Parts: sequence; C-alpha cells; structure tokens
Amino acid sequence: MRCTRPLRERQNSLWFGLGLCYSFAAPMSYRIEKGESLAKAFGRIAAEEMDLVMRQLGRRNRGEAVHSARKALKRLRALLRSLRVALPKRLFRAENRRLAAAGRKFSPLRDLHVQLRALDKLPASAGPARDRVERQLRRRQSSFIRRIPALRKTVRGMLGASRLSLASLPLRKAGAADLASGLRRIYKQGRAAFKIARRNPTPRNLHEWRKKARLLGHGFELIAALGPAKGSSVLHSANKLTDALGANHDLFMVLQALRREDRSLPAADFRLLDKRISRRRATLQKHAFKIGARLYGEKPGLFGQRLDRRLRRGGRLHSKT
Repeated sequence: MRCTRPLRERQNSLWFGLGLCYSFAAPMSYRIEKGESLAKAFGRIAAEEMDLVMRQLGRRNRGEAVHSARKALKRLRALLRSLRVALPKRLFRAENRRLAAAGRKFSPLRDLHVQLRALDKLPASAGPARDRVERQLRRRQSSFIRRIPALRKTVRGMLGASRLSLASLPLRKAGAADLASGLRRIYKQGRAAFKIARRNPTPRNLHEWRKKARLLGHGFELIAALGPAKGSSVLHSANKLTDALGANHDLFMVLQALRREDRSLPAADFRLLDKRISRRRATLQKHAFKIGARLYGEKPGLFGQRLDRRLRRGGRLHSKT
C-alpha cells in the first residue's frame, strides 16, 4: 500500500521504516492472516492496538473506555510474549515493562469499574451493606476520573517511545518455529500456574493463573486464521477460564471493600452479603478448575511439537516480509 501523507508525518509513523502506512486502512483484527509474514503481522497488529488505546482513552464513558484500553495493552504484551524467542532479551524486557507500566496507570479505575459491575450482578444483594460499599466505590471512581487527562498524556508519551522501539524489532527472519516456541512457553507457564492454584487456591495464585490463561487465549487468537487443529477449542477454553477466574477475582475485591466497611455495618447485613459472595466464588473456582484440567492436560513438549507442525503445514505463515 502506498502512503500519501506528508513526508514529515510519515517520518513520525511507527511503520515508515517498513514502508507501511495503516492510517487510511480499516483495522483488520488481532490475528495473523494466512500468507502474512510475522514481521508484517506484528507491525500491523501493534499499530492497531496502540491506536485503539488512545481512541479508547478519549471516550466519554471512562470506565468502559479504560477497561478496553487496558485490554488492548494486554494484547500488545501477549503479542510480544508470543514471539519472545525471536526478540533480543533486553529489548523484550524493556518493552514488556513499559507496556505493563502503562496499563497500571489506569488499574485503579479499571478495578473500581469491575467491582461495581460485579456488585450489580450479585443476586438479591440490595441492603445497607451493599449500598454503603457502592457509594464508597463511586466516590473513589469519581476522584480518579478527574486524573484521566493527565494520565492520558503520560500514557501517550509511553506509547510513543514504544512505537519507536518496536519499529526496530528484528523480526524479518521469524517463522513458525519461533511462534510455536513462544506459545509453548506461555502454555507451560499456565500449566505450572494451574497446578499451584489447584494445590493452594489463594486469591493471589488464582490471579496469577488467570493472567497466564489470558496470555494463552491471546496467543491462540493470533493464530485463529492459520487453522491449527484444536486451535478454536483452546481459544474457547482459555476465554471461558479467564472469564471464570476474572469474575472470581472481581468478587474477591468487592469482598475486600465490604470488609473495610464492616466495622460500621450491622453484623447481619455484612454476613448475608459475605455469604453470597463466598458461595459464588466457590462455584466459579470449581468451574475454573474443571476447565483447567482439560485445557492443560497435554504435556508442554507434545503441545509445542504439534503446534509447530500445524503452523508449518501448508505454508500458512509466509517466510518473507
């Protein structure tokens, strides 16, 4: 595609060095297309996700917008991790840290947003305890929203630095073996986190497992168009697992907020809501472990070998940029 923007504007573009221009094209999707090289796919997807972050942070619905922006940043980190073996260690670590730091800028607002959403979903949860916690969360939400313009400026600067850094990534020789190795690593880490959480299901261990499962889901989202057998099944299971663990974590955070208010609440009101939340979390955890046993049933070595063969088969990944 030929780029017709002014030279100065093009020189500031992330992808000018690759001779690419995406500003006039409709976004494709978070996936590698058949016949597309990894270098081109990486550049296209990274540019689209960064643009999405900034669009979302400009929206009026700040809760949903920040939630969407953080999801885009997490997909960017998953993209990096999927090709980790093909990247210089220093560059990977620097970019992974920067993108993680950008996401953390808005973590408090995202947490407040999902806590309020989780509170709304609790059955028959009306009462003094629930109302007091909701008021507390909404006050904190309003206070944080006033800081968004300054935070948006900070994140824009961080992403600008990432654009320049990612444009220099040496990915022209990356191929199916690199991608399969990266996804195998993600799978292995998730499998280990699953075993730890199953032995000791603390909120922290469950949350770490959730993060690894989300990475696996994003990884298989990337290769959805390449057609590896079982790919859609892995993606579906990883998404279901992430949803269950996410809902469990959101309710845990609501419970923490509730306990902070416990001293000023009638004991009966607190116990009733605490019991409902705990019961729901137990159900979600049981469901998550059932999915996890299926998802992580295969040994990492065999998982990686099969994935490598499937990605190589039929020239699904183009070998040149």
